[in-house]
Amino acid sequence: MDIAGSPLHLTRVAGGKYAVLRHKGPYADMAAAYQWLYGEWLVNSNDEAADAPAFEEYLNNPKDTAPADLLIDICLPLAP
Repeated sequence: MDIAGSPLHLTRVAGGKYAVLRHKGPYADMAAAYQWLYGEWLVNSNDEAADAPAFEEYLNNPKDTAPADLLIDICLPLAP
Protein backbone atom coordinates (compact mmCIF):
# COMPACT_ATOMS: atom_id res chain seq x y z
CA MET A 1 0.00 0.00 0.00
CA ASP A 2 1.47 3.34 -1.01
CA ILE A 3 0.67 6.46 0.97
CA ALA A 4 -0.39 9.09 -1.60
CA GLY A 5 2.35 11.63 -2.28
CA SER A 6 4.79 9.97 0.12
CA PRO A 7 7.85 7.75 -0.29
CA LEU A 8 6.40 5.59 2.50
CA HIS A 9 5.32 2.06 1.59
CA LEU A 10 3.42 -0.18 4.00
CA THR A 11 3.97 -3.93 4.01
CA ARG A 12 2.24 -6.61 6.05
CA VAL A 13 4.50 -8.82 8.14
CA ALA A 14 3.45 -12.46 7.99
CA GLY A 15 2.79 -14.40 11.13
CA GLY A 16 4.73 -17.50 11.95
CA LYS A 17 8.03 -18.46 13.47
CA TYR A 18 10.93 -15.99 13.58
CA ALA A 19 14.48 -16.11 14.84
CA VAL A 20 15.12 -12.81 16.61
CA LEU A 21 18.64 -11.63 17.32
CA ARG A 22 19.04 -8.56 19.53
CA HIS A 23 21.99 -6.43 18.46
CA LYS A 24 23.39 -3.93 20.94
CA GLY A 25 25.79 -1.34 19.62
CA PRO A 26 26.41 0.94 16.65
CA TYR A 27 24.42 0.40 13.48
CA ALA A 28 27.74 0.12 11.63
CA ASP A 29 28.42 -3.16 13.48
CA MET A 30 25.18 -4.85 12.38
CA ALA A 31 26.81 -6.63 9.43
CA ALA A 32 28.60 -8.91 11.91
CA ALA A 33 25.26 -9.72 13.59
CA TYR A 34 23.70 -10.66 10.23
CA GLN A 35 26.75 -12.73 9.35
CA TRP A 36 26.45 -14.66 12.63
CA LEU A 37 22.67 -15.10 12.28
CA TYR A 38 22.83 -16.50 8.74
CA GLY A 39 26.33 -18.01 8.71
CA GLU A 40 26.43 -19.59 12.16
CA TRP A 41 23.05 -19.84 13.84
CA LEU A 42 20.90 -20.70 10.79
CA VAL A 43 23.45 -23.16 9.39
CA ASN A 44 23.67 -24.99 12.72
CA SER A 45 19.97 -24.89 13.60
CA ASN A 46 17.27 -27.30 12.53
CA ASP A 47 15.46 -24.39 10.86
CA GLU A 48 15.48 -22.93 7.40
CA ALA A 49 14.80 -19.37 6.29
CA ALA A 50 11.37 -18.64 4.84
CA ASP A 51 10.99 -17.06 1.42
CA ALA A 52 10.59 -13.62 2.97
CA PRO A 53 12.99 -10.82 3.84
CA ALA A 54 14.43 -10.29 7.30
CA PHE A 55 13.49 -7.02 8.94
CA GLU A 56 14.76 -4.86 11.78
CA GLU A 57 12.96 -3.37 14.75
CA TYR A 58 14.72 -0.33 16.18
CA LEU A 59 14.09 -0.27 19.91
CA ASN A 60 15.52 3.12 20.83
CA ASN A 61 16.30 6.43 19.19
CA PRO A 62 19.81 7.27 17.93
CA LYS A 63 19.07 10.96 18.58
CA ASP A 64 19.11 10.41 22.35
CA THR A 65 20.97 7.10 22.72
CA ALA A 66 24.73 6.58 22.65
CA PRO A 67 25.84 4.35 19.74
CA ALA A 68 27.07 1.68 22.17
CA ASP A 69 23.57 1.47 23.71
CA LEU A 70 21.48 1.22 20.52
CA LEU A 71 19.20 -1.83 20.45
CA ILE A 72 17.93 -3.46 17.27
CA ASP A 73 16.04 -6.75 16.90
CA ILE A 74 16.90 -8.52 13.64
CA CYS A 75 13.93 -10.71 12.74
CA LEU A 76 14.49 -13.65 10.40
CA PRO A 77 11.32 -15.40 9.20
CA LEU A 78 11.61 -19.18 9.34
CA ALA A 79 10.00 -21.77 7.11
CA PRO A 80 7.04 -23.63 8.62
